[in-house]
Amino acid sequence: MNIKLAGWLRRGVLWAGLLSLIALVMLVRQAIAMYQAEVYRSSLQPHVLIENTLMGANQTPQALFANAVFYDNQVKPEQALSAYAALISKLPEGDALRQQAYFNSGNIYLRTAIRLLEQRGLPAWDEAGPLVALAKESYQKALRVEPDWSEVKYNYHLALRLAPTTHGMSGPQQYEDEQIKAEQEPSGWPAMPGNPRGMP
Repeated sequence: MNIKLAGWLRRGVLWAGLLSLIALVMLVRQAIAMYQAEVYRSSLQPHVLIENTLMGANQTPQALFANAVFYDNQVKPEQALSAYAALISKLPEGDALRQQAYFNSGNIYLRTAIRLLEQRGLPAWDEAGPLVALAKESYQKALRVEPDWSEVKYNYHLALRLAPTTHGMSGPQQYEDEQIKAEQEPSGWPAMPGNPRGMP
């Protein structure tokens, strides 16, 4: 009887130690999350860059999003896009913050392309064309999650107007050439191969 009691006590102490260890790990994780949230909240007031690397405070999805917005406001599109890409890689597919990151990334691509075309005109298409394609891709990814998002639809259609059919084309000149060629080709009866049948 005494041996059974000692065995029960030993197992009870082991289970209590294991539960205490799990509780301690959860408490530490909760403390880290609270610290990261506090760093994020304190940096939002003056809207400064979150550079605090202690316990990964600058690598939380919220901190990456805040940093991306900060870089976008400072007109540093490369850094903003990099922060959005890091954020997207950390979040699951249906997350609202990830969806917003796709939308904001598309806006950066589209603004950069429009800025290039306004500054240098049509010769800048070689640089602006891929940016417009990336903007459309970002908007499509955002629309896959929420198809009724009107702001994304509007910007997506703006990107489509800027480059209606860029698949396999090198730029607007080739698109215009294709349109002229399509207008010059005959349509209706003259376009049908062979002799018309059933005509009197």
